[in-house]
Amino acid sequence: MLTKLLFGRRWLQRVFRKTTECRSEKRHSHRYFRRGNLTAAPAPVTSFDNEQRVRSSLKNARVSVAEGVPNMGVGRSVWESGLRLVDYLEGNHRESLKGARVLELGTGTGIVGISVATMGADVVMTDREEKLLGLVNRNVETNKDSLVRGGGTARTELMDWSNRARTTNIALTCGPFDYIIASDILYSSPSHGMLVETLWQCTSVDTTVLIAYPSRDLEWEVRCKGVDPVPPDERCHHKFAALTAERFRSEIVSYFPPSEPRRGNKGYSVYIMKLQLK
Repeated sequence: MLTKLLFGRRWLQRVFRKTTECRSEKRHSHRYFRRGNLTAAPAPVTSFDNEQRVRSSLKNARVSVAEGVPNMGVGRSVWESGLRLVDYLEGNHRESLKGARVLELGTGTGIVGISVATMGADVVMTDREEKLLGLVNRNVETNKDSLVRGGGTARTELMDWSNRARTTNIALTCGPFDYIIASDILYSSPSHGMLVETLWQCTSVDTTVLIAYPSRDLEWEVRCKGVDPVPPDERCHHKFAALTAERFRSEIVSYFPPSEPRRGNKGYSVYIMKLQLK
């Protein structure tokens, strides 16, 4: 009789434990399985980089970076705009970058900032994603020999354009800046206002702002709708420049025609926009 009671008690304990585990799994997974739509839970970050490295377009130094994993967002990849900005800076500002203080907004993988540092500049690379800055720090470490030979420095700072206090602190402690550089940061119109305020906080009358951006909207309409091309500033440049017009002078200083597609990059043309305080 005692044996039967003990066996029955253990059986009930196993059933209770199994029921509790199932309820717990259901409670933690409801965010990813809702209204019949099957969505996978986000995978944890297991690595900062993948095995494939991307070479910078530099002609006078060797720089390569690792790209990030998918849950790091769009900044994990090297985009055409960044490579073309490196081309423009190396071809037109190489001498003036020696010893210059440079702030990079939206650094992503760090390929632009590290490349500029090999030209002798002291570069502060910023992004709002801490995971990306971890990737950038690793890329800085793997390119330290090129940085030493070039005579520049590269370091990272966390910056969210919506955080005025943080932006002001970087401007005061790391500036004044001779250059502010960025690539492919104009794709989201709602962020333009915060970007303009950030530029206003970090620039002086001696600061040159250079922003590279691709003509995605324009070329999509030409290819898909067969419409005539519109002026290059009709899209993001026009929208962004309208917000900067009160405080900054803006102009297109360089144009790069479409290049050969590389993985996610579809060979869009790239424009370099220059801004300076009025």
